[in-house]
Amino acid sequence: MKGYIHSLQSLGTVDGPGVRAVVFTSGCPLRCAYCHNPDTWSMTDGTLTEASELHERLRRLYPYIKRGGVTFSGGEPCMQAEFLAELATLLKADGIHLALDTSCSVMNGGVKRLIDLCDLVIADLKFTSEEDYAKHTGGSLATTVSFLDYLHSIGKEVWIRQVIVPEINDTEENARRLNELLSPYSNVSRVELLPFRKLCLEKYRSAGIPFPLADTEEMGSAALGKLQSILDRQR
Repeated sequence: MKGYIHSLQSLGTVDGPGVRAVVFTSGCPLRCAYCHNPDTWSMTDGTLTEASELHERLRRLYPYIKRGGVTFSGGEPCMQAEFLAELATLLKADGIHLALDTSCSVMNGGVKRLIDLCDLVIADLKFTSEEDYAKHTGGSLATTVSFLDYLHSIGKEVWIRQVIVPEINDTEENARRLNELLSPYSNVSRVELLPFRKLCLEKYRSAGIPFPLADTEEMGSAALGKLQSILDRQR
């Protein structure tokens, strides 16, 4: 089976435990205001690749990632769940740890099969209110919660990530709402806040796409650390 691949990062260290290869797929249903990869929005902008071919490329990295693994990211990898499930089956046969980095915006039978093959799901919980989801992503908090409910029902380990943007969700109230929202999920083993950055500006300029948060300040490390400490104390 073939799928559209945006890129392959050979030695990632922030997308799951250990040193990992990261497969970035093309195609995403969301349009997050802070998206760093507008070049992944369209699926057909990627390179059409056979699962077996990508498996062979990843096998060359096994000496470096054998204590880490492979992470499927994007774009939104669940848009190509059947393709990734075929690739995941090949990787699992080699004993490779698999992580799925997802916005939790797509759920179907193929996605459930992919989740079953993965050892870890890294869930991007964009915002803590339906209003902010609609305004800043075009998606839905309810859809994300439903996805998290499914992961909890099958006992799949989850890491939660949320990008913190000044003047949008950089408040102590948001941190407390996030903790409250996650309190039912005993399968969540990590909650991490990420700082809003604008390293993507040149990508938007090159593509002729306005960046919605071009005038927004980047998130400071001290303020982010304070919010992270609120989360850590309450968990």
